[in-house]
Amino acid sequence: MLHPTAHTARTGRLAQALMSIQHPGGRVSVRYRTGDIEVVMTEVDGGAALVEPVLWGQSSWHLVLDGQALFEVGGSRWELLPEASLSLDSATPCTIVNPSPSRLRVLSVVSNPGGPGQEGRP
Repeated sequence: MLHPTAHTARTGRLAQALMSIQHPGGRVSVRYRTGDIEVVMTEVDGGAALVEPVLWGQSSWHLVLDGQALFEVGGSRWELLPEASLSLDSATPCTIVNPSPSRLRVLSVVSNPGGPGQEGRP
C-alpha cells in the first residue's frame, strides 16, 4: 500500500497507426507524430521496391529491423542489414528496395515529413 502522500504519476497511451498507406509490394504506417517529427514503420515485400513521400523529410534516420534493404537516393546507394541504420539529410526522394525473398521492415524517424509540397498533411 502506498503512503497517503505518495502518488504515482502515470503518463502514456496506447495507439494504433495514425495513417497507413498500402502500396503494391509494401505498406507505410505512421506510428507516432509530434510537432515536425514522425515515426514510421515501412514493410516491403520480398523482391519489391517502395517510393513513399512520407519518408522524405529535411532529415531522416532509418533502422532495418528485419530483412535486407537497399536505399537509393539520387545517385547514391546504401545496403543495410538488420540493426544497421542510415541517416539522410535531404528531402531528395528515396527508394527502398528489398532484394531478398523475405519481408523487409524498417523503422524511420523523419523530420518535416512529406517532402516538397506535402505540408499540412492530416
